[in-house]
Amino acid sequence: MQTSPWGHSAGNGVAPFRSGQFAPPARGAGYGPFPSHVSNAPFSGTYTRTAYRKRANVGVVISIILVMALLLASGMAMQGIHEGMTGYREAVISPSASPSSDASHSPHTDSWDLPAQQVCANVSSAVDSLDGWTGADSTEVPAKLTTLKQDQSTCAGDVSSLSSTDLDAMSNHTIDALIAWNADIVEFYEQRSATITYRINGKWPVDTDELEALLDSSSWSDDPTYAVQQAAKLKSANDAVFAKINEVITGLHADESKVASVQISHTASEQEIWAAIDTVTKQMGVTYSFEPLTLCGSSNGEHTVAFFCNEGSLSFRNRIMFNTGYKYWGWGELGGKGDPWMLDATKHELSHRSISIMCGTSRPTIAGERYEAVTNAYAYLFMGVDRQWNEQHQLGLEEYAVGDAEMGIAQKIHDGTCS
Repeated sequence: MQTSPWGHSAGNGVAPFRSGQFAPPARGAGYGPFPSHVSNAPFSGTYTRTAYRKRANVGVVISIILVMALLLASGMAMQGIHEGMTGYREAVISPSASPSSDASHSPHTDSWDLPAQQVCANVSSAVDSLDGWTGADSTEVPAKLTTLKQDQSTCAGDVSSLSSTDLDAMSNHTIDALIAWNADIVEFYEQRSATITYRINGKWPVDTDELEALLDSSSWSDDPTYAVQQAAKLKSANDAVFAKINEVITGLHADESKVASVQISHTASEQEIWAAIDTVTKQMGVTYSFEPLTLCGSSNGEHTVAFFCNEGSLSFRNRIMFNTGYKYWGWGELGGKGDPWMLDATKHELSHRSISIMCGTSRPTIAGERYEAVTNAYAYLFMGVDRQWNEQHQLGLEEYAVGDAEMGIAQKIHDGTCS
């Protein structure tokens, strides 16, 4: 959220944004088989108060509220992301998708009477499906996969000497590994399908009913060949989901680069300011409107300029709002619609949105309590906000002050690391 320079500290989680000599106003972690960058931290927000700046040798009080208001609103919106996304999780992956057996099930000891050629083909297919599977710490290769790879090495030799007992053991290893892998994926989707839905704007590249069916491994124990066939389909579906995420990220970063090139003079007219805002929001696929702050569940604040809601609803993913209750809209270049700072305020909110798409929340774990400063850093690095000019209006606002650490974190978020 962004708030006005003449305001005082606002309540309801909206922190004032101070600046200049007028300071008083102011992949979750990776899981199982996937290097996910999503986390379910609460949302963040921003308030801004007016700041002092020089323009054409004239001291001008500028509305830094923009940045604060934008930041705060986005933060407040993200608070509800965990509860708001529960519905998405149930819509995509229901509890019935959980396998009847999990990673801790007893090893299979069944007899299958399958020829060596089929057993080895199953082993090879399973290894392909499980490629990249790691343990809970995202580094250790699960023991079941290690065993399966040893079986694959055995299949590369003379299989004519393998006994039926050896072949049955290899088939059982195949089933055990696939069911354990499936259990990890089920848990992954139960925890992440909501944030994935948000990140990809609800556009799943696979039929979610089919995906849910593939996640049901209750019949995999009945036939190792059927199990590897289903696992291959599940891997293909997973690959499509993560390809979609990568497609969204690539497009997001391309749009950010174009937005960064949109600049206006510090003496720009109101018409030029809002034409630039039209350009950057359209480029990011975002609309803006004038709405009350209560739209995001916060009490209205007269010092809040703009805000970004992200409470888990896709209806707010691609919107930023300017607060109808903002006290200084009529003050022209002194914090009103004629203040060139409005463009940077808009880019700041767009940065909150970008971070929420990268991480599933605008307050990713990696940012800690410095999420507001990290958002500023993201705007500096990727949205073309002038750091030096911006910092002139943020003196005294420690929570928004950007140092090397925040710049580094913003870069990591942009590169896909959120925790």
